[in-house]
Amino acid sequence: MKIAVTGASGHIGNVVCRQLIEQGYDVNALYNKDLRSLESLNINLFQGSVFNTSDLERLLDGVDVVIHCAAIISIDGDPTGIVFKTNTEGPKNILDVSIQKGVKKIIHISSVHAVTETPHSIPYDESRPYKQLGASAYDYSKAQGEQILLNGAKDKAIEAMVLRPSCVIGPYDFKPSKMGRALLDFYLEKVPLIPEGGYDLVDIRDVAASIVNAIEYGKDGEIYLLSGKYYNLKELSQTIHNVTGKKTPNLTAPYWLIKGILPFVSLYTKMTKSAPSFTKESIEAIRNGHPNMNHTKAKAVLNHNPRPLEETLHDFFEWQIENKVISSS
Repeated sequence: MKIAVTGASGHIGNVVCRQLIEQGYDVNALYNKDLRSLESLNINLFQGSVFNTSDLERLLDGVDVVIHCAAIISIDGDPTGIVFKTNTEGPKNILDVSIQKGVKKIIHISSVHAVTETPHSIPYDESRPYKQLGASAYDYSKAQGEQILLNGAKDKAIEAMVLRPSCVIGPYDFKPSKMGRALLDFYLEKVPLIPEGGYDLVDIRDVAASIVNAIEYGKDGEIYLLSGKYYNLKELSQTIHNVTGKKTPNLTAPYWLIKGILPFVSLYTKMTKSAPSFTKESIEAIRNGHPNMNHTKAKAVLNHNPRPLEETLHDFFEWQIENKVISSS
């Protein structure tokens, strides 16, 4: 069976490719520019864009299943429109070319951010309502992308399903990801205090395993929540300390204080032309993180089985040391 993966050089994409190879699949991998995470893998490489249908036609030629990971994550709006364009036109183009090429199944990798987190008193599962216009740019784009795919695939000769990971962390984080960068800041003792709130964390390898299992077991038109376990940031900081021995903060800053610092962070990032370390969107996400995401459905159907946070953090930092991103001292 031949499987195509878009966004193959990203954190989720490259780990999915690794697990597909381990299970004996023939893999077509679409990447844009950065090849580092794919260089050692026995896969068929395709450089291109989800905006270019001829690139997708080459990628999907003779393919049975496509795993659509390509997306742009943003915690700082969408000033150029590329976030919304990528996260909505990408699924539409994948659907159109997949139907044209006779692909049997699309596995669309979305995000828990596509749906509402509050109120916390209501269970967080696959039935949560979609976020609407007025939500953060990334969240709204992921909500729209899901609906474009699922609605467009109805009554067509193709199966389509959506998988929603929570906050993904773990090894093989080459770039690194935004959360990977935050974990490295803890390790390097650059974090003086922590905001109130927390989020659901899940190991990249467990997410990738469930995605691969969806090839055989995922059902047409269904949505699966790939969550792990909720940790407030104080618990995360303590766990990083326990795993690494590094000095990590235990002082929690109230929401009003963190919000008050934001204008200075924005000014600093503009002056230095660097990515912001935190934004209003990221602080709101942590503040609103649902403490009880329920992945019962994914466990029953896809054998989704998240491992302990300690193991994930240990393997993340060990991988970063082995790849000389950080030192062990």
